[in-house]
Amino acid sequence: MLLLANPGHSGAVSLPNSWALDPAMGTSSAVLCILFFCGALGQGLTTLPARGRLHCYTCSFAKPCYPVPTECGDDEACGVSIGTSEQSEVIQRKGCLPRAQCPLPGHATYWSRSYTLRHHCCDQDLCNAAPRPLLPTLLLTASFICGRTLLL
Repeated sequence: MLLLANPGHSGAVSLPNSWALDPAMGTSSAVLCILFFCGALGQGLTTLPARGRLHCYTCSFAKPCYPVPTECGDDEACGVSIGTSEQSEVIQRKGCLPRAQCPLPGHATYWSRSYTLRHHCCDQDLCNAAPRPLLPTLLLTASFICGRTLLL
């Protein structure tokens, strides 16, 4: 039985003999295995984001929107800004917005056209994702039903 000390926790972690480090593995392999186990046990090598700040999707007015997760500032919320021009063209962007800006209308210029913005804000990680499109689901269902009818 192999015992690994788990710093910061009481006791040790025991592993089966089949998991023991073989001297033929070399020092670098042994170090990598130990680092892996420390990371797997939640020690040191984690890449989890710090708690406290929101993480929101961000993308510009450009279409299509390829949202990228972003960490917001202390006084920011996740938001979706929807702009409408005088010609009834609609644009949309996502990102972190100052909380004070959320209830207020805004203005933006995009491709030399003026838009009036409405902001929709939320306070949970990645809450400003787009709703799932209904059309592909309907098309898949319709093709299944039609295909089944044709096969009968």
